[in-house]
Amino acid sequence: MRRLALGALLLLCVAAAPPPPMPVEAVAFPFGHATVTPYVVADGGGGFVVSWVDRGTKTFNLAHYDGAKWSKAGLIAHGDMLDNKADYPSIAVSGRGFFAQWRERAGSGRVIRLARSSDGGVTWSAPVTPHPLMPREFGFVSMLPLADGTARIAWLDARRAGETELRAATMTAAGTLSAELVVDSRVCDCCQTSMAMTSHGPLVVYRDRSAKEIRDVVVAAPVADAHSAPVHNDGWHLAGCPVNGPRIEARGDRAAVAWYTAANGKPAVNVSFSHDGGTTFGAPVRVDAGHAAGRVDLTLLDDGTAIVTWVETAGVAAHVVARRVTESGALDPPEVLGSGASPASIGFPRLALSNQSVLVAWNGDDGVHLTMIKPQKR
Repeated sequence: MRRLALGALLLLCVAAAPPPPMPVEAVAFPFGHATVTPYVVADGGGGFVVSWVDRGTKTFNLAHYDGAKWSKAGLIAHGDMLDNKADYPSIAVSGRGFFAQWRERAGSGRVIRLARSSDGGVTWSAPVTPHPLMPREFGFVSMLPLADGTARIAWLDARRAGETELRAATMTAAGTLSAELVVDSRVCDCCQTSMAMTSHGPLVVYRDRSAKEIRDVVVAAPVADAHSAPVHNDGWHLAGCPVNGPRIEARGDRAAVAWYTAANGKPAVNVSFSHDGGTTFGAPVRVDAGHAAGRVDLTLLDDGTAIVTWVETAGVAAHVVARRVTESGALDPPEVLGSGASPASIGFPRLALSNQSVLVAWNGDDGVHLTMIKPQKR
């Protein structure tokens, strides 16, 4: 009996032991110290494509990384572009079809530019703009490549005086745009948007803005006058924009959203999972370590868990943190990937999953920083 009791105790101790840390390693970025606003996507072949702005050359560039070596840098655009760390340029990839978005100064205004490549980012179509040329704010674009070679585009649009709308359009395989439409006529002014393909079709996630200044995160189909549904009713009342948008990832019926909230004066980073293609989401799981500054991203692994990244403050410093979370709410230990002088200096870390490895990119004082996470099977 004593031997059986001891064996049961050992099993209990093993079950209660925390999971081991995720293996992480720094990845050298060989494209100079003037690089900012990195964005990373999977290339569909086991590697990654990283984009960035070079402030020295005033160019928007990309390169392929196969996990061991880099390709030469390729040019997407050159000009008087904006490299705002909150409203950053980005790319989207589906096979040889690449899509890119960035912003440029145009007179007294700022304009969104969109382009498509059909040869893996070697050459690009003439850029197009999805809104009128006028001195208003346009930006915070998200792009979702579709199976037919087109891409769904969503952005924040302030052409209507006094309000910011969420608008959407489709970019064709030829690099032209369909007629734009209003998804939501009143949204938060400057929080990032994010899109994913679910079993029920495309979903866009964004920060809403009610008449009572409640700025919670909602999901909607990117169609005209869409019905939006809250991911969770945080009840965050804020008479201003927190510049801290959500992220969504989906695989068929499975979807997950990560977001930042400071409802009731309590900053937190939450993750919520869906099993019905984003129609409903479960109770949020809080993942931060107590000093969240938000700036979230996430990806779903094959085993149903998610890797989440965000920025955490500590005194006068800020840290890029990653953590694995399960749908049941179990949390792996947080991993600090890098640090900066402030959340603003780090920008918005971005990640992508390829061949069961996760590449995370963010701004450093000496150019773009990258870390590879290689989650082990549970």
